[in-house]
Amino acid sequence: GGVVRRFYVVIAVVALVLVAFPVASSAASPPEDVTFEVDTDFINGATGGPFVASGPAVDDGLVCATGDTIDVFAKASGFQSERGFNIQVIKLFTCDDGSGDFEIKLQVRIDQKGINFNWAIVGGTGAYERLHGSGDGVGLPPPDGTDGVFDVYTGKVHID
Repeated sequence: GGVVRRFYVVIAVVALVLVAFPVASSAASPPEDVTFEVDTDFINGATGGPFVASGPAVDDGLVCATGDTIDVFAKASGFQSERGFNIQVIKLFTCDDGSGDFEIKLQVRIDQKGINFNWAIVGGTGAYERLHGSGDGVGLPPPDGTDGVFDVYTGKVHID
């Protein structure tokens, strides 16, 4: 009767989930290490500059190796404290090879310890529509002595 029929329906649903799940999960790539080095200049009110990416994520084609960045959003807070302040930034990375672009959201902390941040990929186009990733980073003086900051991002990315 009804109990047996319900049992077969449950078994069929479980079987469908087990068959479908490996197909869905195989589309996702495992997280791979990446490092972005971003040489940011402050020019005419705009903030941007070239980037170079390296690591297994670049070697395996998850992320392009070079391109340019531009800040599309920045909001500072915490100036009332003399201990430092925070900046939330969304930075657009555009690949030199035409494969697409991706946006990274930075949560930056500037204080007596220096410039430190967490980052997460929040969107992308082209080859990066399904790119996800996160990590942390540090801001350093630019090696060429220009007015700006040399950011080094480390973390992991994957295709979802």
